[in-house]
Amino acid sequence: MASGRCHLDNTLARKPIPQMNLRNLFLLLSIAALAGCATTPPMSVTQQEQHELGAVAGALFIPQNSLLVTVTPTNAGATGILGALLAAGIDAARRASAESSAAPILAQLHDYDFRAIMKQASDSAVGTLQGIKFSGPLDVETVNSSTQKRIVFDNASASAVLFVDVGYQLQSGNLYVSANAVMYPKANNLLQFRRKPSDSDPLDAGNAIYRKTFNYAKLNVGADDIKGDLTEAANNIASQLAADLNHPI
Repeated sequence: MASGRCHLDNTLARKPIPQMNLRNLFLLLSIAALAGCATTPPMSVTQQEQHELGAVAGALFIPQNSLLVTVTPTNAGATGILGALLAAGIDAARRASAESSAAPILAQLHDYDFRAIMKQASDSAVGTLQGIKFSGPLDVETVNSSTQKRIVFDNASASAVLFVDVGYQLQSGNLYVSANAVMYPKANNLLQFRRKPSDSDPLDAGNAIYRKTFNYAKLNVGADDIKGDLTEAANNIASQLAADLNHPI
């Protein structure tokens, strides 16, 4: 991950967070960790770009086969190699404890297909767009790599291609879902909108014409409700994406 400041574009929880106390700060920091540090600023679709856009192809990249159980890494500070080793040992023990605690939740998800739920939610959401039309249902990719994205891009018969990287995790009993959406132009009439054009690689960051991050968070999830919570998260993320694409600047 490149160094730099993290950008939290949109952070939505199921219920509004009333004030910024320590717990809420931890929540936001956890979302930032899932979303990753943005090396480039967010970009909205402009009205001119929307006017020039033809059909758009879309793909969801969801490499996870199951809910990821994580813990916040222990800060070793400036204690050197010994401190780092101690922190690693502490984190390993905490991860084992977290996975044990999450076992009932994971058991509930043995027959739950988050990829299918996210695809259904996304297809429904983008189907409501008025100014942007998709060429068909979004594909689901299980390998998230630059090579695979290039294959999807090259094979797409569309004016532009939208990639959506989705991650979801359970951290200290809280559910976090994040989606990083980036659109790259293919049609010649859209190349003029590239911010920092690079002809050597069509998927260079400077060629993107749209980039946003969408987040969902829910505190204290349990086994009984985890399926509903994940479905709610998928619908929430998809709705955020559609709403953003529906309002060009």
